[in-house]
Amino acid sequence: MQKNVHLRRQRLERNWRQQDLAEQLGTTVVTVQRWERGTQHPSAYYCVKLCALFGLSAQELGLVEALPSPPDTTEVAQAVSTPTQEAALWTVPYARNPHFTGRDDLLKQLELLFTGETPDQGVGVRQAALTQTQAIKGLGGIGKTQIAIEYAYRAHLQGRYRDVIWISAANEETILTSFVELARLLPALVPQEETNQHTIIAAILRWLEQREPPWLLLVDNADDLSLVQPYLPRQGHGHILLTTRANAVGAFASSVEVDTMGIMEGAHLLLRRAHRFSASSPDEIDEAINVVIALAQFPLAIDQAGAYLEETGCSLHDYLHIYQQHRSVLLARRGKQTTQYPESVATTWSLSFAQVQRTNPAAAELLQLCAFFAPDHIPEELLSEGASYWPPLLHDAVADRFTFNQMLETLLSFSLVKRLSEERMLSIHRLVQTVQMDRLEVEMQRTWSEQVVRAVHALFPADTKDVATWPTCLRYLEQVEACDTLIQHHQLLLPEAADLLDRTGSYFLEHTMYTQAASLYQRALHICEQQWGPEHPRTATSLNHLGILHRDNGNYREAEPFYQRALRIREQQLGPYHLDTATTLHNLANLYESQRAYAKAEPFYQRALRIREQQLGPHHLDTAATLHNLAILYQDQGNYEQAKPLLQRALYIRESLAPHHPDTAATLNYLGGGYQEQGKYTEAEPFYQRAFEIFEQQFGSSHFYTAMSLYNLAVLYTDQGRYREAVPLCQRALVIYEQHLGSLHAHTADPLACLALLSLKLGKDAQAESLALRALRIHEQHLGAFHPYVALDLAILATLYRDQGNYKQAESLFLRALRINEQAFVSTHPQAAQALHEFALLRHAQDHDDEARSLYERALAARTHTLGATHPRTIETRERLMALLRRMGCTQEAAQLEGVQPGATDLLRERTSASRGVSMEQSTAVAGAWSSVLPACPGCQLTAEVLKSGKNRSGSQRFRCRRCQLYFTPQPGTRQPDQARKAQALALAGQGMSYRRIARQLGVHHRTVSAWINVHGSTCMDGSL
Repeated sequence: MQKNVHLRRQRLERNWRQQDLAEQLGTTVVTVQRWERGTQHPSAYYCVKLCALFGLSAQELGLVEALPSPPDTTEVAQAVSTPTQEAALWTVPYARNPHFTGRDDLLKQLELLFTGETPDQGVGVRQAALTQTQAIKGLGGIGKTQIAIEYAYRAHLQGRYRDVIWISAANEETILTSFVELARLLPALVPQEETNQHTIIAAILRWLEQREPPWLLLVDNADDLSLVQPYLPRQGHGHILLTTRANAVGAFASSVEVDTMGIMEGAHLLLRRAHRFSASSPDEIDEAINVVIALAQFPLAIDQAGAYLEETGCSLHDYLHIYQQHRSVLLARRGKQTTQYPESVATTWSLSFAQVQRTNPAAAELLQLCAFFAPDHIPEELLSEGASYWPPLLHDAVADRFTFNQMLETLLSFSLVKRLSEERMLSIHRLVQTVQMDRLEVEMQRTWSEQVVRAVHALFPADTKDVATWPTCLRYLEQVEACDTLIQHHQLLLPEAADLLDRTGSYFLEHTMYTQAASLYQRALHICEQQWGPEHPRTATSLNHLGILHRDNGNYREAEPFYQRALRIREQQLGPYHLDTATTLHNLANLYESQRAYAKAEPFYQRALRIREQQLGPHHLDTAATLHNLAILYQDQGNYEQAKPLLQRALYIRESLAPHHPDTAATLNYLGGGYQEQGKYTEAEPFYQRAFEIFEQQFGSSHFYTAMSLYNLAVLYTDQGRYREAVPLCQRALVIYEQHLGSLHAHTADPLACLALLSLKLGKDAQAESLALRALRIHEQHLGAFHPYVALDLAILATLYRDQGNYKQAESLFLRALRINEQAFVSTHPQAAQALHEFALLRHAQDHDDEARSLYERALAARTHTLGATHPRTIETRERLMALLRRMGCTQEAAQLEGVQPGATDLLRERTSASRGVSMEQSTAVAGAWSSVLPACPGCQLTAEVLKSGKNRSGSQRFRCRRCQLYFTPQPGTRQPDQARKAQALALAGQGMSYRRIARQLGVHHRTVSAWINVHGSTCMDGSL
């Protein structure tokens, strides 16, 4: 596959990073990189989104567009030199630039402004207009003069003006010189003996105001508008075009602001200026792009680089290396053959800097300060509220709003900064920053850097867990990144630097941006170790943060050493009863709990709880956090009676102090989980719903915590048999997990496993196997081969293989799952009981009756103890055991079980029917219909519990009993009548099977199935045929 060069160019022309494009499409940076490298094609879905985003066809986005040819100046030159009946006046002192590139939008905008056309008017429709003044404004070296020259040549070539006149307005002397030169070209207008300059100027202005043919007056370098105004005609059939650095042109003229070049425009200009355009290869274009990005897309700097390449013959790659080593020298160097703009970037701006220094010294200091910030979004309050960190002159100026505005007025008059009034932010060009920095000694750069870090630290929120602080964090995030660069470059070992990096790392951690958080936490730790030593309590704080990061990211082995170091330091330096010690105890217990090392976790939680209750009181939020986690520890072990009061205490504290806080939602989630594990689904759902509402309100619909709530609801609905509702929730959760954490993260495997189980329940065996294997691989990689989550994945696969009749493979997986559960849980834990029950079904189907009985009895004892005798799962295990006992001839023991809970079978059928959308009457009707036509199950001797039928390997009809899960083949010669097949269709539809699959299983047309089921008012779970 070839690189998708055109897609990359379209992205770069819009100044988008790969991250920007990925975010707009809802995909990952890695995917965008693969598209551009040509290693992967976008899917049809993303093709549509790409075309809509770029406004181009799929073909246009997939082809390499030929580079446009440079402009041809021959026609203009001929038009200017061709004699006419009345000589036209042309005084533009520059030839057309053969290297002029891009800027088509600006040129078109000027044309529309002058002609009065609007984009929605038809061609040729123009407003009546006399003299109009337009200004091209922008930073020195941005390309204003080149745009004016190009506009003049194009407009003259198109016949829009008869006369094109150029005035140099750098100062009053150059203005007068331009008018004197005009007088020389117009001898009939001004006598040659006339020496009074005012008379000459008045005559020329009067001529312009009265001249009928259209004219264009270009006034270059009109930085002082008050100086220029007296020399402009007040009326006439012409247009006036100014170039100026002044930002505020007011009512003097309409203005068009010139910004830096697009990346591809800049690359084309560089290659044309270096005379390498026509022979450039894709690799050279890529290298040219890298140079343009290094030069911050600034036209004059690009032109200087092109001149250097032409004159030295060095490669683009070498130039980039030289620029990084000798930046200030190259920015000060101008090409030897340059005639149109002889000054370099450094020289151009040095003149502006000197004028700023003379006009307003405080503004010059402000410009220096801005060189150390992230350039695009500098909050104004950072400059004013950080006043205590600035030098005395600047400190006084930013403290007063009037003098602050005076400083900005000075800088804006040279377009050295831009002011975004609504956002209350400033921006500065990166190359202006570069030149400013290069003018300072290294020690002064370090001093500014230290003060900038301290100021940003003072304004960046300390509590990044508080959702209310996140907008402020986001506002300063670019400045923190700039500070991080300064910290690394100058090796700043400041307490504020470590704290700022830690705070920002915690902000990233809250947004599951683990890679970004890790790098900041590591640099904070390095500063702490260098500044205070490896055994200092402040170092322990950074160690603790790194432990939290690795635990949240599922890297449990990496987390433990950080926690252990932090705990040792805090116990030695602060004492065993310090609150910071309690924090590390709590976190270490949380880590062990995540690893299901409950025996190791509990004493740490108990110690942390005692310290927090003594130091903070029983109603503090930190106390609630430990109560919450300790309750989860008990709940995970099936000790619901111990967990419930702790969770209720935690919820009371959290709701009292912060009812809409995410921590409150977390406690609600676990209360719902406790009820769910005990089969109290009705009680569980409101807690899950409330938690979801808080997470969505606080974080939005695409946050990881919101997805976690979606996943919990999906698991609840799965347990209830509400598969149609569970599937979309689980799919949404999976998409968000993959976006935030990646497809191979430990947490991502959780919705994968849930979807595998749902697929199994809905009869999608191939999909179930694929999803379960993915979940198993991820869980084993991150959690190890003996984690309970691995046991869950193994149980799903084992159940699938058992139902397919692959008993040998199912047996090995069940045995692995049982061993894991025995190590991780007490014998009465719901997960352990579920695995025992499922394995018993396998042994039952294999006719290993004694072993099956033992397994059923163990599962029944566990479920009765944990869930109660009336829980659907407990009833299900009892029914299976009763069926087995009847088959074994132990009818008396079966009868004793029947008497344990009278009516339990009806209760189970009622709950099961309700969860599947089938009424009790329908369920009873199904049983009655089957009982008259089906042979008895050889295992339980009942005929109304047939789950499904199929063909065995010999082609004979094969059934599976719902009660005892036994597969059996009835006596041949009996064909199911329509009544029985209708009943079976209704039962299968109630389980969520599609009409088409039911039809294939029963050997009828799917429309027949639809007719049967619609008579009973039932629908398939997915609503499909």
